[in-house]
Amino acid sequence: MSSSPRGSFDPQRLIERGYQLLPGAALALVVAAVAERFLAEWVPVSSLLIAIVLGMALRTLGWVPWWGESGLAWAAKVPLRAGIVLLGLELALGDIAALGWEVLVIVLVTVLVTFLGMRLLGPLLRTDPTTTALLATGTAICGASAVAAAASVLDRGDGKDHRGRALGEAAATALAVVTLCGTVAMVALPMLASILNLGEQEAGVWIGASVHEVAQVVAAGGIVGATALAAATVVKLARVLLLAPAVVAVRLMDARSGSAHGAGTASIMPWFVLGFLLAVAVNSLTTIPAETSDFIAQITTMLLTIAMAAVGASVNLRTLLRTGGPALLLGGAGSLLAGGTALIGVFLLV
Repeated sequence: MSSSPRGSFDPQRLIERGYQLLPGAALALVVAAVAERFLAEWVPVSSLLIAIVLGMALRTLGWVPWWGESGLAWAAKVPLRAGIVLLGLELALGDIAALGWEVLVIVLVTVLVTFLGMRLLGPLLRTDPTTTALLATGTAICGASAVAAAASVLDRGDGKDHRGRALGEAAATALAVVTLCGTVAMVALPMLASILNLGEQEAGVWIGASVHEVAQVVAAGGIVGATALAAATVVKLARVLLLAPAVVAVRLMDARSGSAHGAGTASIMPWFVLGFLLAVAVNSLTTIPAETSDFIAQITTMLLTIAMAAVGASVNLRTLLRTGGPALLLGGAGSLLAGGTALIGVFLLV
């Protein structure tokens, strides 16, 4: 029997591919469910971090079965991209515009200084270019989701960037560092805001422009007060809106630096970034019922958690511990850049 022409629809091949991917995808789903539905209720950190730690534990202990490898590789990409698209449904341009030009300037300058500053500091702190790119994106934008999005656009299709470096360990390192630094900022900024005698509005803007994860921003803003919480949340969403240009910038920089290493012809604007922007437009032009919005937010979190479980399962913790020192220094420096730049902006403009 002759094989199907290249590019034609082949149901049998599709079924075989499904059987190949299903076990590993199911494993990622189970790990994500444990992280999201059980451990996240007992451990005061993001379910995304819990999932990646569990995945790393499976790999480090040698518990990742051979039959799960293909499905885990798939789960590290497809659910992530779908989750990023749905993340756009949590943003509305009207809410961002209502912040006023002063706050928008603070957000934009803080993101630019943090992103570009970390890209410059990376070589000085002996952090490899891939980890530097991931850390800069995660610190400047929105933590784990931004790290994963940047890793996705750097992937040339085989789990490596265009320099041939494995993305799994770089992504895991960046995720761990961004989460750690964001947790420190979540605790420190409310205390510093009190010491500096910032009002709730000013403190909220500072927290929203500085702290990494959305959940960490909510926690830090809530410590200060209701006004700070509201301001911090909207400011943080303004940073999330910059995810699209940030990952495009990462892709452009990687294409330029990797041009001599087979950078390929991958699209500068990945489909999931376009989907993210379309979702923002939809949420800006229509009103999504609260119940539907909450349901979408839960689906988004689960998709991202599945992806983090799969990313973690590609990393051996022993190797990570040997190579993570420079990344930790860069993450700390980037957090100071973000916090310092945003604070200067608050003093000058708010």
